[in-house]
Amino acid sequence: MHHLLVDPLINCLPVELLQKVFLLILNDDPENPSIFSCGDTHITVDVTSPPLLLTRVCRLWRDVAHSTTAIWSRIHVVLSGRVKPLKPFLPSLLEVWLARSGHRPLNLSIVSDESSQSYSCGMGWREMRWLHPSKSRADRQLLEILLSAKGRWESVAIKSPASDICEWGDNIIDTPRLRTLTCFRDEFRRINAPNLHRLHIVNPTAVAGIIDFPAAPTCKNIRYLRLQHTSVNAIRFTLVIFPHLENMVLDDYSLAYGDGIDMVTHSRLRSMTLPFSFADWADFHFIFNEVHLPMLQKLTLVVKELDPLELECIRMTLAWTGAVTYDELTVDLQMATPPSEVDMDIVEPLFKVTKEVTVCGKVYFRRL
Repeated sequence: MHHLLVDPLINCLPVELLQKVFLLILNDDPENPSIFSCGDTHITVDVTSPPLLLTRVCRLWRDVAHSTTAIWSRIHVVLSGRVKPLKPFLPSLLEVWLARSGHRPLNLSIVSDESSQSYSCGMGWREMRWLHPSKSRADRQLLEILLSAKGRWESVAIKSPASDICEWGDNIIDTPRLRTLTCFRDEFRRINAPNLHRLHIVNPTAVAGIIDFPAAPTCKNIRYLRLQHTSVNAIRFTLVIFPHLENMVLDDYSLAYGDGIDMVTHSRLRSMTLPFSFADWADFHFIFNEVHLPMLQKLTLVVKELDPLELECIRMTLAWTGAVTYDELTVDLQMATPPSEVDMDIVEPLFKVTKEVTVCGKVYFRRL
């Protein structure tokens, strides 16, 4: 009787309700829970965060956590880049983690251990061959386990330039459930994802021209595309490659020389986001020159400040190229300056070529 009186009230909850509490705890953090912690000389299990933390509270919580497949369907895996294989317990734990997720779709994030990366030689990520999985038996162990569950991948972020995850599977990795993907260009080219809708291509080496950016045969249903760095020619090729694209975000772009496409029409693109400065006007103008975007409804431009000359350049590009339909277009200017400090006279040139002008979402002009 005394034991019952001192038990926490939460242990009196029905199992189904306790499971919902566990899910709320996991979903409160947008980042995937980590399974390993990498130190300078060793790799250990990360028991400081859920769901592993939940299994260490008491036997009841451990049993409930083990039977709640949803809390094991997200995982953050750090690749150490170490040459020696891992102790058997660590890859076994990864296998157990995936097994506890049952048949649920998986949300994965795969990154390199920053403590194992060195830039002292001035080499790019791809050139650091000592980090390559062919040299890292530890990474290979983990990647092979993750690839064994590729049929359940739903959202995957490969932010490890040393991973070359595709090398550990077939030439083409079939991922029938994959809907969201963040990766390097080379990884994307070898992933077969017929249901992929959101794609973010990371390009840390900042190569300007990635015009050799073909879509995988069944990856043409992408609706959202974000490119970290690309060329103006590649943007045109992208509009042709992805006919169902609705939202495009460009973090950076530059004018590249070589073969391009003279005229492009894309009838589904509704939103486009890209940076703009006067120094980039030629590149910006070339993006829209001889490009027809009849369904574009929102153009978001990231600027440092509202410069009258830059706004006039934007107006001229929209007016001269005829790429968009004025009666449907909203131009949103994103910058650090609060909208309350913006002078309406500065943005007035855009009124003639848009339906609506907003600054950080605040409406400054709307055509009736």
